[in-house]
Formats: sequence, structure tokens, C-alpha cells
Amino acid sequence: MRSFCTYFDINYFPYAKALSLSLEQNLNNYKLYIVCMDDEVEKKLNKNPFPNSSILSHNELIKFRPILKEIMLNRSKVEYFFTCSAQICELIFTKFPKIELLTYIDSDIYFFDSPEPIFNEIKGYSVGIIEHKFHWTGFYKKKYGRFNVGWINFRNDKIGRSCLSDWATNCIEWCYQRLEDNKYADQKYLDDWPKKYPKIKIIKNIGANLAIWNIKNYKLTFKENKILVNNYPIIFYHFAGLKQVDNKIFKTELSSAYINLKGPILDYIYMPYIKKLIYFQKGSIIISKKEYKFSNFVSLILDFFKELRSIFFYDKIEIK
Repeated sequence: MRSFCTYFDINYFPYAKALSLSLEQNLNNYKLYIVCMDDEVEKKLNKNPFPNSSILSHNELIKFRPILKEIMLNRSKVEYFFTCSAQICELIFTKFPKIELLTYIDSDIYFFDSPEPIFNEIKGYSVGIIEHKFHWTGFYKKKYGRFNVGWINFRNDKIGRSCLSDWATNCIEWCYQRLEDNKYADQKYLDDWPKKYPKIKIIKNIGANLAIWNIKNYKLTFKENKILVNNYPIIFYHFAGLKQVDNKIFKTELSSAYINLKGPILDYIYMPYIKKLIYFQKGSIIISKKEYKFSNFVSLILDFFKELRSIFFYDKIEIK
């Protein structure tokens, strides 16, 4: 059995439901462990649980790691959520000690094909991690970390648990959405793992963790009812940055990567996914209004060019 874990609040409920559907369509034997980050999600899932899921409450996480109650008051919401990623993996290993391999996945991931090739790739390894593989136009993003937290495998062995424990401790001590002393959120800690721990596998499958930061590296095609990247099946796409800005209008942030929203990326990746989000909403509010915060002149200039990019590279989808 494949064991996955994720967490989300009500804002990401439709994303998580799409994730669950994609697992159901592409795996025969799996378990999805979910930590509900607010009461509304918990109520929804207790009433109508996702297939093959096990539900844990935010209160269970707090009881497991009481210091989170204090951290929640002293960090922003996104920083608190970043802090929780490793703690949730530790909670699940503690509560379900028979799990042999636990895969953490972000709730805005969607599987287009079976992840079994990834599991085959990490056989014999204690930890599996995936590089961002930034396109050269996003070279400046490398400072935020070589690896992406969206998918991490931890084996329930000495090395896997030691790596996870260290990560959890690191995130308790420092986990902020800023660059400081070669740290950034929960993510940049991963940069040291290949040197620090043996039996770490850097996953090479190009169909894993496609996203706005690397999709420009590849050629997308559609053959025999499958979306392909350089003629290999896309296993999963990470819809990071996708936000609903109005009733049926979504902003993809593809313009930040100088990508026009057209062709296969629109027809076979974003459009089918967004239609699922709208279908799964059913009362969930996921509208995200843009906030303009200019802490200094540099951020003002960066935001100006971001808006300029969006003029030349269309990245919005309207569902009619």
C-alpha cells in the first residue's frame, strides 16, 4: 500500500478533492492521511470523507506538538503552515507506526498518471526529493531552494526518521517566508540533505513535479489520451500559484515564467483541472484578492515588471 499525507484549510478544499480524485484514478492501493487545518474542513470530511482517507484534526497535531500553539501566534498563516509540514509527517508515523514509506504531497498536486515509476526509482533509498529544475528565465528563484517540498518520501527506517526529525526540529526553530542565513521557509533546509544523509535519492523522472517554474524546459504533446512531456507521461503537475480571482476567473501565474496560456498546457493541464475545482467548490470560498504591499523600492519595481509581464503573457482562465 502507498501511504500519502497532506494538509489544508477550507480555502484549499477543492484542490485537495481534486488531488484525492487523481489518486483514485491512478492508484489501486493507497491511503491518504489528511490533517484538517480548520474546523470547517474537518466537518466536511467527517460527513463525506475522501476515498481511502484517514482524517486527523488540527487539535491532534497541537496535542502531538504543543509548541505549535505558540508558533501559530508568532508566525504568519503561511509560515505556520510551512512549519507544520514536517510535524504532520512525524505525527502520522507516530500514530501509524506500521507505515513503511510515507510520501508527503502538497494539496495542490494533481496526478495525471500512476506514480509507481517514482516509487520504483526510490527503492532502496530512505528519502526521496525532487529538484525544482528551474528554467533559465527563473534563475533568480534558485536562492529559495534547489528542491521543492511538494513531494517528499520518508522511509520508516533510521535514516528516513532521522532526516524527518531534524527537519521538524529545524522548522520549529526557524521557518519564515524570507531569506535569512541561507534559510527559506521549510524548503531550503532540503539543500543540505544529499550531503548530510546517506541513501537520499534525487528523483529524476521528468514527469514528476511539473510546475510553472520548470514547464518551459519541456515540450508538451497529447497522444493516446495522455499528456506527455518530452514524450514521457506527466505523472503529476504542481499547480502552485493558481488562484481564483473572481467567480469563475483563475490566475495561473504562468506570466511570471514568461509562458502564454495556450495550446496543450491550457487544453490538457489547466482547463481540465480548473473545471474540477469549480465543480468541487460547492460553497467553498477560494477567492483570493490581490494585496499590494511595497516594503521598499525594489519590491515596487519587481511588482511593476510582474504586471508588465502579464500584459504580454496571458495567464488568466475564465470559465463560462
